[in-house]
Amino acid sequence: MRFYFLFLSTLLFQYSFSQDYSLTSIPKELLDNADAVVRLDKMDVVVEALDKMTITSKRVVTVLNENGDEHVHAFAFYEKNDKVSDLEAIVYNASGEEIKKIKKKDFLDQSAISGGTLYSDSRVLVMRYTPSQYPYTIEFNKVYTTPNTAFAPNWSFLDDYRVGTERSEFSFTVENGIPFRHKEVNFGDYGIAAKEMNNGISYEAKNLLPMEREPLSPSFRNLVPQVKIAMNEFHLEGVNGRATTWQELGKWMNDELLAGRDELSESTITHVKNLVKDISDPLEKTRIVYDYVQENTRYISVQLGIGGWMPISASDVDRVKYGDCKGLTNYTKALLKAVGVESYYTVVHAGRQIRHLDKDFPSIQGNHVFLNVPLENEEIWLECTSQTTPVNHLGTFTDNRNVLKITPQGGELVRTKRNPDEENYQLTKADVQVGNQRNVTGHVQIYSRGSQYDQKYWRTTNTRSEQEEFYKSYWSYVQDLQLGEVAYQNNEDKIEFLETVDFKADNYLSSAGDKLLFAPNISNRNLGVPDRVRNRKMPLIISRGYLDEDEFTIRLPEGYVVETLILPIEEDTKFGSYAVSVEPKEPGVLVYKRRLLIKSGEYPKEDYKLYRDFRKKVAGYDNAKIVLSKKKS
Repeated sequence: MRFYFLFLSTLLFQYSFSQDYSLTSIPKELLDNADAVVRLDKMDVVVEALDKMTITSKRVVTVLNENGDEHVHAFAFYEKNDKVSDLEAIVYNASGEEIKKIKKKDFLDQSAISGGTLYSDSRVLVMRYTPSQYPYTIEFNKVYTTPNTAFAPNWSFLDDYRVGTERSEFSFTVENGIPFRHKEVNFGDYGIAAKEMNNGISYEAKNLLPMEREPLSPSFRNLVPQVKIAMNEFHLEGVNGRATTWQELGKWMNDELLAGRDELSESTITHVKNLVKDISDPLEKTRIVYDYVQENTRYISVQLGIGGWMPISASDVDRVKYGDCKGLTNYTKALLKAVGVESYYTVVHAGRQIRHLDKDFPSIQGNHVFLNVPLENEEIWLECTSQTTPVNHLGTFTDNRNVLKITPQGGELVRTKRNPDEENYQLTKADVQVGNQRNVTGHVQIYSRGSQYDQKYWRTTNTRSEQEEFYKSYWSYVQDLQLGEVAYQNNEDKIEFLETVDFKADNYLSSAGDKLLFAPNISNRNLGVPDRVRNRKMPLIISRGYLDEDEFTIRLPEGYVVETLILPIEEDTKFGSYAVSVEPKEPGVLVYKRRLLIKSGEYPKEDYKLYRDFRKKVAGYDNAKIVLSKKKS
């Protein structure tokens, strides 16, 4: 009887949504500013047991142009213990006529991890189809079963910018009585219908308009409606768990994923203790151990079974000298333990775009781990996958976000450090000689800290051609740029980077009769102006501010004097400030000084034009020129 019910449910799922897939049947408002339209996105999730979850989905996407190809999503990820039982894609033309059917056997079965992964159980079945014309429509049907109820699917009602949704349906049902939690995010005025049952929930949304991307706007995931799901009791590759709080989740991870995996051989313990012999300062011990890890291991992804979340043992990393983020972090933790320094394995959503672990919704989240070292006066962070990142440098990869610190007592949600805007600092000093043939030669030093350090410290290994490419891009406004000697100094203790660059450029100055026009900002023009946006809908987000200070000594060509100087300028706004001046230092020598501060923050959408106007002024001032004329005899 149960088999008949499931069979009937599948038939109803497959055929109850038979509809017209022609382009003309799409509401016009969904086509405006769209690259693709999701005609139907439906998923039914049924948790049948602690270690069995079946997901049935049907997705129909009309692709309007080649930019919409990426939104088809006709693929199926699976692990060793998952089963993809049904998989099929049907292709329709613009008139809604079927032109091709792609069976499961025709999908490409490949590793789901990039070439940087040494071992992995993660695989993906990918539809192979190259469109010959646009628009076209893909109907994609999938049924798979997994024992890993720890990863209950979340649901988003919109895919991406420039993608509308005609119909979206999601249901989550638990047949075995295990409690679950859910969280509705950004539902706003979308008109999403929700229904709660004793053993589940369901949602339906219709005709969600495509959103246009706007410069400096919030993350897409922070704007769109979505549902988060988490089981209070769950299974992950042979390991059962229970958690409703971050403390409980961290305790489970410590006891089930980390405990007993920090063992090291006696010879390794003796060796690392000798490295810190006669050193009592825990920070200095941390530096020495971290240097040892960086010099003796390399990062490579290893994901087998629960290895997607469980680190390989410290002794195995010590033996093979490689590991993924979990293995290397656990190994560093074990080495620090051996020399008496306490540290904590920490889970984070890493990436340049700041993404928090949701403090109000404890669940398995994150895509990376790193190490926390709590010292008496500060928290130290170690990026154990990097062979170059200094101690306590988070950069833009893990800064200023909620992370989960795993302790023997349980999980603790903490915030990683945020650099004040002024600490994301760059100081540029230059000595520039202006020649009689409209040419210039210069010696430049650029000091960088904070997020500006993050953009540069890895350049120490750049080849000469890479240096040429970078500086010709950085100083793209300087024509005929020729590099001389280039040198880098990376102070890892102070987390400061120094670039020293010699250069020359022909035809830098322009002529106007017998006069010369000279732009004194030769080494740090900020010419980027955000695009104009009419009827902006989203707030303005400046994720990280910064401070640039510049001082250039400019030596004028023999026989020329300044006819017109740039008057001192000061601009002060809620978004930051700008000041510039050019003053005589001595006969034939000018000093150019500049200061630009950009303030991080979230500003109302109405402020976007004001910010754009500020940046336009900065770009104009940075391009300003002074007039040089020949001395009168």
